[in-house]
Amino acid sequence: MSSIITHEALYEILIKEKTRQDLQKIEPEFFSQLSSYLEEKEIILKSQKEKSSFPEEIIKTEKQLRTIKQLSTEIIERRKRKILDLALLNSRTDALVKAKNLLDSEEALYESILSTLKQFSIGKKKEEAKVLKNENSESNNSNAVLVRFIHSVPRFVGTDSNIYGPFIKEDVANLPEKTAQILISKKRAERIQHENP
Repeated sequence: MSSIITHEALYEILIKEKTRQDLQKIEPEFFSQLSSYLEEKEIILKSQKEKSSFPEEIIKTEKQLRTIKQLSTEIIERRKRKILDLALLNSRTDALVKAKNLLDSEEALYESILSTLKQFSIGKKKEEAKVLKNENSESNNSNAVLVRFIHSVPRFVGTDSNIYGPFIKEDVANLPEKTAQILISKKRAERIQHENP
């Protein structure tokens, strides 16, 4: 098997992953060859120790093995971080950024992370919708006041101990009278006058 694994090749791959934002293209057999290379080095080192080879040879092999492991670990960690960042980005938008230069094993990792992140986002949206539904049900009473927000307002606890918001400028909401009055007095919202049927 012609190995593509050398100190120089690994260092070059690592530099590219460090200095460029996107995943860099590597050979499909890279990780399998890397694994084989490490196994071969382990066997060589074991053989040298059993044969009581020259200490210099053992030290040299140990150093090579340690360096290869360090470079490989950093390459893998940087690629995983890029995969995670891409999945996180694509979980927030419907306009997906295409995942390029993924190996088969990395693509499986990417799809798994993306699926999990999307499920989390959907769950969060459902929870927010539930809060809004509760707000509406609490506000749909004879004492509710329809207001328009003049400024953005973060999520807050109303006078009835229910959670409201967040709201942005120009949002319209039905709120309990006391809560509405506080917002109006603080110039955060204004009452919308409407005719009674």
